Amino acid sequence: MASDGDKPTTVDAYLERLAPHARDVVGHLRGVIHDTVPGLAERISYGIPTFTREGRNLVHLAGWAHHVSLYPVPAAADDPQGDLGGRLARYRDGKGTLRFSLAEPVPDDVVRDAVLALAAERGGPTS
Repeated sequence: MASDGDKPTTVDAYLERLAPHARDVVGHLRGVIHDTVPGLAERISYGIPTFTREGRNLVHLAGWAHHVSLYPVPAAADDPQGDLGGRLARYRDGKGTLRFSLAEPVPDDVVRDAVLALAAERGGPTS
C-alpha cells in the first residue's frame, strides 16, 4: 500500500491495489459474502474491506501476496470437535484469523459457513 494519506477509501479502490490473482480471489469472496448475507453494506475499516450489518462490523476480508484472510474467526470454531471448528481448523492462523493460501482454491463453502456463523453470533438471521 501507499503512504497513509493515500489509503483506499472504498472496497473497489482497495481491490485496484491488489496483485491480479489476489484481486480476483478477494473480489470473488466479496460476492460470496454478499450472497451469504444479503443486504450487507461495505466500507474500509482497519485499512481493509469490512462488511457491515446495521452499522456493525460483521466480517473483514484482506488480500496479501500469498493468501487472503478473513477476520474474525467465529466463536463456534473454538470447538475443534464441532463441525465448523473441524472444518476451519486447517485455516486458522492465530486466534482471530482464517488464512487461505492463494496457491489453492479458496473453499467457498467454508467461507460461507464462517460468515453465516458470524452473522448468527452478531444478530441472528441472515436474511
